[in-house]
Amino acid sequence: MRDKSQKTTAENVRPNVSSAAHKFAVGALVTMVGGSERTMFKVTRHLPDGGSGLQYRIKNEGENYERVAIEPLLAPVLR
Repeated sequence: MRDKSQKTTAENVRPNVSSAAHKFAVGALVTMVGGSERTMFKVTRHLPDGGSGLQYRIKNEGENYERVAIEPLLAPVLR
């Protein structure tokens, strides 16, 4: 007999996924808050909330790697 507490629901399958929408679109240019405003990063991918807020993969053209940053640490590039 199956235990009723083990029912599969959306909450049980993905309990840590936030339904909030990402503020920055993939391809958007952003800067890191507290960093040089001239250092721009391109959003390459949306990541789920890791417990500290929605996350992004970002890349600077001059670097050979991508970074992961949480949304509160990013600001849009104003042109």
